[in-house]
Amino acid sequence: MPRWYVSYQAGATTVMSLAKSRDEAISAACALLDQKMNVQAIGRVLGTLDPGDIIDSVEIRKLHAMRIQSG
Repeated sequence: MPRWYVSYQAGATTVMSLAKSRDEAISAACALLDQKMNVQAIGRVLGTLDPGDIIDSVEIRKLHAMRIQSG
């Protein structure tokens, strides 16, 4: 199973953390947004990219808002 990354700004540095799955990466990105971090993207680390394999900051914020609304 391919690994996923979450990239975000920490001060003047871009940080990439790893997740075991797409869902885990989305959860990590949402947790970072809860901490007011600037999340930039989620994507697969290796392999052929399929549509939806890179989630940009706009889409991440939409997913985060949906999670907040669903409680």
